[in-house]
Amino acid sequence: MRRTLIASLSRSWRPHAELVQTFVAGAAQEPRQLQQARTYLYELKLEEALEDVEDATELLYLMHRVSYPAQSHLEIRAGNFLEECASQISARDMLDISRRLQEEPGSCPLWSRVVFERSWFADRAATLLSSLQIDEHITFCAAYWRSLVGNKAQGRQCQHAACGAVVAISQKLAILTAHRIEQCETNGDVERAISLCVSLNIPLHEDVLEDLWEVIFSQAQRVFSPDHIVHVANILAVNCPVTALAAKWFGLLQHVLSNNSISEPCASHAVELLRAMARLRQPPSGEAFEDLLLRLHTNMSQEEVLKCCESISVLPDTVPRLRTALQEMLLALVNGANMENDDSMLWRLRCLSIISPKEGQKLLAEVEERVSATGRAPSVAETQILIRCMRDMQTFPSYLVSACKASYLEAGPQSFNQQDTALLMYVVARSGEHTGVDFYKEVLNRLTATRKFDRRKGDTSNPSMLTVESVEMVLEALRILKADSLLNDQRVYAILRDTVERQQREHGLALDSSLRLLRLLGQLNVSDASLRTNLLMVVSKSLDTITPINVQQLCEVLVILKSRDAFMFRALLSQISRSKPDLISLTSIAKAARRLKFVMYFQQSSILENVSSLEDWSVSDIALVASTSSEKQREILLALPGAGRLAKARAEDLSTVDLLLLISIGCEERTQMTAASAELARRKPLAAGELEVEDALRALAKVVGEKDALGAVCRCAAAALQTTDENMLMRILEVVEPAPGLPNVFFRVIGKSVLRLAGSMTVNNALRWLELYTKYSIRDDSVGKALLSRARTRSNHCAASVDKAIRKAAAMYGKSYTLQNKLKKYKEKVEWFSQNTT
Repeated sequence: MRRTLIASLSRSWRPHAELVQTFVAGAAQEPRQLQQARTYLYELKLEEALEDVEDATELLYLMHRVSYPAQSHLEIRAGNFLEECASQISARDMLDISRRLQEEPGSCPLWSRVVFERSWFADRAATLLSSLQIDEHITFCAAYWRSLVGNKAQGRQCQHAACGAVVAISQKLAILTAHRIEQCETNGDVERAISLCVSLNIPLHEDVLEDLWEVIFSQAQRVFSPDHIVHVANILAVNCPVTALAAKWFGLLQHVLSNNSISEPCASHAVELLRAMARLRQPPSGEAFEDLLLRLHTNMSQEEVLKCCESISVLPDTVPRLRTALQEMLLALVNGANMENDDSMLWRLRCLSIISPKEGQKLLAEVEERVSATGRAPSVAETQILIRCMRDMQTFPSYLVSACKASYLEAGPQSFNQQDTALLMYVVARSGEHTGVDFYKEVLNRLTATRKFDRRKGDTSNPSMLTVESVEMVLEALRILKADSLLNDQRVYAILRDTVERQQREHGLALDSSLRLLRLLGQLNVSDASLRTNLLMVVSKSLDTITPINVQQLCEVLVILKSRDAFMFRALLSQISRSKPDLISLTSIAKAARRLKFVMYFQQSSILENVSSLEDWSVSDIALVASTSSEKQREILLALPGAGRLAKARAEDLSTVDLLLLISIGCEERTQMTAASAELARRKPLAAGELEVEDALRALAKVVGEKDALGAVCRCAAAALQTTDENMLMRILEVVEPAPGLPNVFFRVIGKSVLRLAGSMTVNNALRWLELYTKYSIRDDSVGKALLSRARTRSNHCAASVDKAIRKAAAMYGKSYTLQNKLKKYKEKVEWFSQNTT
C-alpha cells in the first residue's frame, strides 16, 4: 500500500517523501534518525516541493510518523496549502484520508486541525460525502468519530475532543450521515448501513451523535426483521468493546424484537439475542423482553432451553420470572412418566444443574443409580454432559467420577476435545479419588496434543481450543493434587499461557479472571514467570476500575506471589487515595504493605487523609492501620471519632496479634497495658509470618521497663524476633540496653538470631552483644563462644575496656584469650649502594 501511495506523488515531492520514509525506517535501529527527519521537514521549502493534494496528505502522514510538534508553522503551512487547493479535493482524496486515519488513529487530532476544522471542509463536506457510496461515507465518518469522540482513554486526544470545533464537526457529520441513512429507504440499504455502524463501533452512546442515533432507532423499528436483529446481536457480541455502547445497542434490539411489526419472532430469535447479551454480560433492560421470552419458552426446543439456561446463569439476578418458569417446566418433566430416555434425562439434568443446582443434585443421584444398575461406562456424549453437570453443581459422586474416567480412557484421543479434558481433570481432582500420576500424565498429553485438523483449520472458535475458564480448572486441579512438577512441563505451561494471551488479545481479560489466575499461579509456585508477568500487566492497566473486593483480592495475590513490584503498589495506593477509601481497601492494603515491606510507601501516600471517622471500625482494624502508619499519621488517626474504643477494649476479647499491635501503638492507660501483658502471658506464641518484626520491636520498646511484660512479649513474638537481620538485631539491642532487667526468655528467643549472625556481624556489634550477655551472666555457651570467636579478631592494640570485656567473657565461657595479631605486609629491605668507584 505504501508503494502505491508513493507512486501517486508528484515528481517534486516524491524524493522528499522517500528520504523521510528512509529516516522513519532507520529509526527502529537508530532513534536519532527521527530527529533528522524532523529537521529535514523543518528546513523544507513547501512552496517548491508540494504540487497537489496527494503531496500534502502524504506530508501530514509523515509528520505524524516522525512525531512532529503540534500546531507548528509547518502544520499551518500545510493547512493553508490544502485550503488553497480545496476546490481540487475529490472523493478519492477523502477516502485516502480515511485510510490514513484507520492506519494511524492517533493522527486524528492533526488531521482535525489541518483539514476538518477548516472552514472549507465545513462548506464542502456535504458535497464531498454525497459523492461517496454509503459504506464509504460511514467508514470515513467512523474513523473520525472513533479517534476523537470515542477515544477518551488518551489524555491529549481527549482534550482535543472537548474543543468546540470538534463537537461542531462531529455533529455536522452525524446530521449528514443520518440524512444518507434516511435516503437509503428507497434502495433498501438501511439494514446494511446500520449493520455497518455496528461493526465499525461508532460511539453512538456519546451525546454529540444523538441526532444520528435517533434516526437509527426509528429506522431500525421499521426495517429490522427478527433474523437481522440476531445478525446485529452476533456482530455486537464479537466486535463491541465498549460496555455503554453495547448496552445502548442491545436496548434497541430488545425493544425492536419485542415490538416487531414485520414478522412474529420465534423462540430461536429471542434465545439468540439473550445469548449474545450474555456473552457481553449485558442484562436485559425492562420487562418487555422478559415477557417475550416467557411467552415463547414453551415452544423452545431442547437446545434452545439449554442455551437459555446457560445465558441466565451468566446474568444472575435478572429475568427472575423466566428462571422460575423454566425451573417449573423442567421439574414437571422430571416428575413425569417419560424417564426411560437417557438422553432426555441428561438434558434435564444439564439444564437443572445450571439454574437449580439443588434440584439437579437429586436428579444426579438418580442418574448415578441408573449408571450403576446398567454397569456400563457412559458414552462420550454422556460423559461430556456429566462432567459439566458435576462441575456446575460442585457435586462429585465417586461412582460417576470413576465411570467418566473409565469412559475417557477407553475412548480414543480424538473423542474428547481439550475443553472436555480440562473438565475431567478438574472433576477427578475435586472428587478426591486416589489416582496415580500416570492418569494425569495421559490427560495432560491429550490436553497439549494438537490435532491435524486443528492445525489446518486454525480457527479460534474451534471447540478444541481452551478458554480462560479451562485454564483456571487445570490450575485448580494441579493445586489440589500438589502437582507443581506437572506444570513445569513446557508443553503444558505454553498452551495455558497461549490461551490466556489469545483471550487478552482478542476479547480482553476481566480483572477477576486475572486475579484468580494469579492466585493459582502463586499457590503452585511455578518457576516460569512469563504468564504471571503478563497477568500483572493486565491488572496494572485495570486499576482505574478496581472495586474494594478487587483491592482485597489483589493485595492477597501480591502477598502470595511475594511481588516486590513497587510501581504497581504505589499505583494502587494512588488509585485508592484518589477516591474515599473504604474500610476493606484500607485494611487490605495495610496488611499487604506490612507483608511486602512496603510500609514506607503506605506512610508516604495520602491514603489516610480522607478518613474522617472510625465509628464503623473494629479494634483490630484500628490497631492494624495505626501500626502501619507513621507517628504523625497515627496521632491524627487516633484523634478521630471512634478511636476511644481502643481504651475500652478488653484484653481477653482480642487476638494475640491485636494485643501485640495494641501494645506497639501505645495503650493510653497503664492498667490496660498491664492487662494486655498479663493476657499475653497466657497465650500461645504466634506462628511465623503472623507478626512483623517492626511491630515486635515497637512492642518491646513500650514494655522495656517491666520485666514480666517484656518476657510475655518476647515469648509471643518469638517467631518474628528470630527472623531479624543484623541491622534489626542492633535496633533491638538499642531498645533493651537501658532496661533495669531482662528476663531469661529474652535471651532464649533472641539468642537464635545472635547465633545465626555471630559469624558475619561486625566486630563492634559482636562486642556489644557479648557485653550484654556477660552483664546478665547468661551461660549460653553456643552463643557466647560464637560471639567471643568473632570478638577475638580485634587488634592487640584494642582499648583497655574492650580487652577487659573479652577477658571476662573468655573466663565465663571457658575459652583461652589470645588476640589475633594483624597481618603485617612484608616490606622489601632497601639496599643502598655507594656511587664511589674503586
